[in-house]
Amino acid sequence: MIDPMTDQANDLRNLVLRAGRPSPAASTPPKLVVVAGGKGGVGTTTIAVNLAIALAHDGRRVVLVDADLDGADAGTLCHVDEPASTVADILSGRLSVHEALERGPSGIQVLPGAWGGNALVDCSPSAQQRLVTQLKCLGAHADFVILDVGSGANRVIGHFWQSADHVFLVTTPDVVSVMDAYAAVKVLCAGVAPPSLKSVVNFAPHAAAAADVHQRLSRACRRFLGLKLTAGGHIPCDPRVSEAAAERQPFMLEHPACEAAQAVEQLAQWLCQAPAKPSAASKTLNRAANTTRRASA
Repeated sequence: MIDPMTDQANDLRNLVLRAGRPSPAASTPPKLVVVAGGKGGVGTTTIAVNLAIALAHDGRRVVLVDADLDGADAGTLCHVDEPASTVADILSGRLSVHEALERGPSGIQVLPGAWGGNALVDCSPSAQQRLVTQLKCLGAHADFVILDVGSGANRVIGHFWQSADHVFLVTTPDVVSVMDAYAAVKVLCAGVAPPSLKSVVNFAPHAAAAADVHQRLSRACRRFLGLKLTAGGHIPCDPRVSEAAAERQPFMLEHPACEAAQAVEQLAQWLCQAPAKPSAASKTLNRAANTTRRASA
């Protein structure tokens, strides 16, 4: 018996392939949201997966991209264990994004990751741009693209930061984690900063501890880098998160009423209300409008 959801996903891919890539004028590009950390182990994958599901529960069309150089874990958490295609196929130009998407929980579409030891070598700037360009052309089929880029401050992660509408910088209250988060901002925002950079404190023992981390990071970014980093929220320590992880299940599905799930839902609600990054065309129109107003003044 054919799974109707799988059949629907295949029909969508075939339709898009026949019709060609949607033009920017035909649809509004999806919001690209990067979830990143300064160091490993802060929970970027868990947050990215559960954020994608929270957005789907709010009625949004979501594509989740596993772009973590150090481990392709998002697909595992979404029960996409042996994908036929991965993000590597898009980077190499062998396939399009539509051909590689897999059905995930709650109706999200998943682009599985498959990073090896030569990931940095294989992921050239042109390959990354190919991926980003195709993701931005998903507006006819997606409202949000969530990219789990893992942790670090290399050129590959930097390109994803620069391409995003919003970056959620994940840290924990641990001093080293906070310092690594600041170091990532210092390196990856050199020259061009993302339009919206927000800190998310994971494993927070209480709201006051999270507020202290937000304040320290924000103050350092403003004073030493001249950058605006705002508080995006925090994910409280919750034993049900670990329980769900042990079962290889998103906690948004296993324990939708837990405190961590409610915190992720708040992140999703903020994203639904936040404006996207202005396109190059809109920037040109705004500059022209401002010039006209000044000339007529």
